[in-house]
Amino acid sequence: MEEDWSAASNEAVADLLALFNTIFVAYPLHSEFHSRCDFLMKLGRSTQGAPQKGLRVLAPTGSGKTRAAEEFIRMVTESRQSGDEEFPVVLVPLDRATTSRKLFSSILQYFGDEFTISATEAVLKERAYKFLRRFKTLLLIIDEVQHLTSAGSGGDVTDSLKRLLDDGVVPVVFLGTIEGKSLFTRNLQLSGRLLSPCDYRELSSQSATDRGLLSRFAEELDLAIVHKGLMRRPAGLSHPWISGCLHEVSAGVIGRISRIMYVALEIARRRHADCIEVFDLALAVDRWALEQGFTARNPFRSTSPNR
Repeated sequence: MEEDWSAASNEAVADLLALFNTIFVAYPLHSEFHSRCDFLMKLGRSTQGAPQKGLRVLAPTGSGKTRAAEEFIRMVTESRQSGDEEFPVVLVPLDRATTSRKLFSSILQYFGDEFTISATEAVLKERAYKFLRRFKTLLLIIDEVQHLTSAGSGGDVTDSLKRLLDDGVVPVVFLGTIEGKSLFTRNLQLSGRLLSPCDYRELSSQSATDRGLLSRFAEELDLAIVHKGLMRRPAGLSHPWISGCLHEVSAGVIGRISRIMYVALEIARRRHADCIEVFDLALAVDRWALEQGFTARNPFRSTSPNR
């Protein structure tokens, strides 16, 4: 079971993992998020020019929320057959030191505009508004909003986003980790402009329904890996013991299962296996989940399939 770290293997593994990153499994919480975004877009179109609404979407780290947002953009773009002159959905990530000026610069950079180096905040704001309208943007997704809760930052950005909604420019999705919740609970003026939250939650191992959701996700991901030609045979992730181990390691956060599979897939490919085995899953948990602090133990090693 020795792993192949040759240059040729590195190239093959890199191509394999790039293909894995194109997989998107339609998971109920992601589907609900897509539906809520679709509704917000249509609501904005029906109230064009009037004050717009926003949507809070908070989730534990590793939930796949950004990936779900990217998939929504792909779906909308393909369904509209948008040309080069249309950006129906715009995704802008924030950083820890975000200012209003950086926010508007990031929006403009998404459109490929380079007029951001020396312009004032007021000029950038006016230009961002103009681009959002010119390119027929129906939804603006602001990612990593938890950074707006950092001490000494975020106030001016929050005010700018409230103003953007009030000016009737575009509806806004506020995407972030659960650490960003205080941004909304302490700012009722912002929360008052939002629809009901669409937060993700961890799937409980004590709930049969949640266990079923996680098992189905794992099974569909397993089959997608085979369908993409990444492995010849499925790993059997829906087996009760395997899905139970994945549930424990991921703490019910779906995106973490994808990350474990990413690492396990690399291990399996480097040893030239035709499917991902428990050996690969156990090693993936050792190398990723334990090392990154996502779990305190490896159930693939500490429990038995026959328990």
